[in-house]
Amino acid sequence: MSRGLLRFAACTFAGSIVLALAGTAPAVPPTSRYVVILKEGHSAAGLAAVKRAGGRLLALNKIGIATVDSTKPSFASRLRASSAIVGVANDAAFRVGTGPKLGLGALRGLTRAAVSSPVTEAAACAALYSVPATTGPDPLAACQWDMRAIKANPGSYDVTKGAGARLGDIDTGIDLRSHEFNLDIPASCSFIYATTPTSNPSEQVPVGDCSNKAAVQDLAGHGTHTAGIMAAKINGHGTSGVAPDATIVALKAGTEQGFFFTDSVVNSLIYAGDHHLDVVNMSFFADPWLFNCRNDADQKAIIQTISRAAKYAQSQGVVLVAAAGNDGIDMNHPTVDEISPDYPPGAATSRPVNNSCVVMPTEIAGVVVVTATGAQNLLSWYSTYGNVTDVTAPGGSRFQTTPLDPNRGRVLAPYSSTASDLAAEDALGRLVQDPTTGDYYAWLNGTSMAAPHVAGVVGLIRAQHPNMSVGAVVNVIRGTATAQGCPAALDPGVVFFAAPEQFCKGGAGSNNFYGKGLLNALAAASR
Repeated sequence: MSRGLLRFAACTFAGSIVLALAGTAPAVPPTSRYVVILKEGHSAAGLAAVKRAGGRLLALNKIGIATVDSTKPSFASRLRASSAIVGVANDAAFRVGTGPKLGLGALRGLTRAAVSSPVTEAAACAALYSVPATTGPDPLAACQWDMRAIKANPGSYDVTKGAGARLGDIDTGIDLRSHEFNLDIPASCSFIYATTPTSNPSEQVPVGDCSNKAAVQDLAGHGTHTAGIMAAKINGHGTSGVAPDATIVALKAGTEQGFFFTDSVVNSLIYAGDHHLDVVNMSFFADPWLFNCRNDADQKAIIQTISRAAKYAQSQGVVLVAAAGNDGIDMNHPTVDEISPDYPPGAATSRPVNNSCVVMPTEIAGVVVVTATGAQNLLSWYSTYGNVTDVTAPGGSRFQTTPLDPNRGRVLAPYSSTASDLAAEDALGRLVQDPTTGDYYAWLNGTSMAAPHVAGVVGLIRAQHPNMSVGAVVNVIRGTATAQGCPAALDPGVVFFAAPEQFCKGGAGSNNFYGKGLLNALAAASR
């Protein structure tokens, strides 16, 4: 995954162009696909404007966002002039076929090295973290420094394990073969379509159809990992999550290659609201732009589209949690975006940005923003930060263990048996496999790993207080965090990787590194 944080994109479809040579058929105009935001209360007028501008309606969702295609080059500019339209953005429907993909059959043929066993891994972790190898409740608990750091185990496990809470994970799906989840399969859904670029045919479904549960299978690994941090169950195998008795609802909006496209993300947020989930974890950012700038009509419409869907989910009681990002920059003072657009490959160009440019969905109003720490509670070298930070949580860093451990300073959680990088993770020594269940566990780091710790704690709060409002839940998360002052030193990874230098501003319990402080599961669950 790019920069350790997953992505989603809104790009243009370039349909096949056939030259009108002598004796051939006439040229076929290229078709582009768009997301159109209709003005609230003016849907009929908006759809009429779409038709006048040369658009064809493909779908219209309940919050007034339409999917439209058109062969008219002037379609977007003409439509933006209509008073019934809020915004128009190019949507994810460009030409599919970005190279070979590893499907399930190919994965079965991979030859892997000897994967570490839970007994071997637990012994190594016990020595590294000075805890008993038999630390419970599951065999790999000795490796879960992250659960100890946030006072989940030991701690909140003695108060609540999240029974009754329903946790949504907008990610790359989940390993349906895993034994680690209380998974609501009927409610889980793929939002990957035949028109979704970089997708594998096995994960594609018709728009609005959740009947194909096999499509939810995680081909990237990321979704299984974030879900495992939230709620891997206590079952005598592997690891356990923050809320091990909670139910996971997998909302697959990320493709096999880790791209999250506008229609998939918007539809998954609406679905989360319709199902009144307690929380949704969002460990991704909106491609192709790291920063979406309001002075660009296309990027402004992306902001408006995702924000409207997020607002709907929040209005239905869903707490939204997002990873801060893995670019090591101060989000409040961006100056240059050098990685956008990051799709299609090779399209990136350096451009100036400022505070009118925002990272989506991280900078949506009301979203809980989470930075990452390592085992020494230092801000991880890669973590984006800023005054938008609500709290910090374990994301991992190989530089914060003594002695330094290249793998075990990361976060250990379940991994998908069909992840396309399974062999690569094994070659790096980052895989563990349970010999009884066959389930995999991987050591990963990123703010992608920090955010689901917070989502899990939201599950603990809602398990205790099912009717607590979104705002009240966020206040508990913030109000119970353990205050952290600006550190005397930075994570050594900043120097090692020549990463952007991080500058902490503020006092204990209110600074741009840690926000209100380190997530505290025990204190939050005890409210």
